[in-house]
Amino acid sequence: MPDVATPDTLSSTPVAAEPAASVIEGRVDAVQAGRIYGWAWDRSYPTDRLTVEFRAEMPDGRSVVLGRALADRPREDLVGGNFGDGHHAFEADLEIPAGLDPTRVVAVVVAPSTGTIATFAQPSAEEKLLERTLAPHLVRIGAGLDAARRDHQQIAAGQQGIARLLRETQERIAAGQAGAGAAAAQQAALSDALHSLQERVAGLEVFLVRMDTTLRGFDDALKVKSAKSHAPTIIAALASAVGAFSATVIGLAIFG
Repeated sequence: MPDVATPDTLSSTPVAAEPAASVIEGRVDAVQAGRIYGWAWDRSYPTDRLTVEFRAEMPDGRSVVLGRALADRPREDLVGGNFGDGHHAFEADLEIPAGLDPTRVVAVVVAPSTGTIATFAQPSAEEKLLERTLAPHLVRIGAGLDAARRDHQQIAAGQQGIARLLRETQERIAAGQAGAGAAAAQQAALSDALHSLQERVAGLEVFLVRMDTTLRGFDDALKVKSAKSHAPTIIAALASAVGAFSATVIGLAIFG
């Protein structure tokens, strides 16, 4: 029988996931009076602050480094454009050599998480003209969007207030219905008690009529025997017995 190889036990160590590729976005906005302005960020790693190096190619073909900066400055248009937390702008002073055309300055951006490098050149003359033409319209559009956003927030707040009022109204209605139910139950109980008392009083009235008839019979009988010497004692005893019995019957009829 051939030997059977026993497979090695597979390692349970998880394999590290490959890091997401960098998506670097940005631009050089302008180079003016020996100072450069722009922004850069990594969409895949929005909390990273990218290092920016400013370079230029000299007329003789040499590439020179003019300065460095960190793209970590806050800018309102970046916040409004949903570029992370908006802290991705850069500014830096440049030492531009004599004879160098400032429009040839570029920004070389390095992503710290992946080491990816991207280069941004300055906008061309045509792009700058287009931006100047569109800028007023973009400002108005942005203002309209801000106003619409504020209106939406107010509408949402109003809807929340209406929903809260509806909940409170429903709770009050439910509480009122519960109170009405308890009052109705109490009224029904009182009605039953009153009806029972009326029945007992009616029964007592019938009994009293019968007792009155009986007492009249006793009275007639006592008148016949009134001539005997011990008649007052018998009358007093009978009156006491009848009074006690009547009181007992009345008490049982009302509170029994």
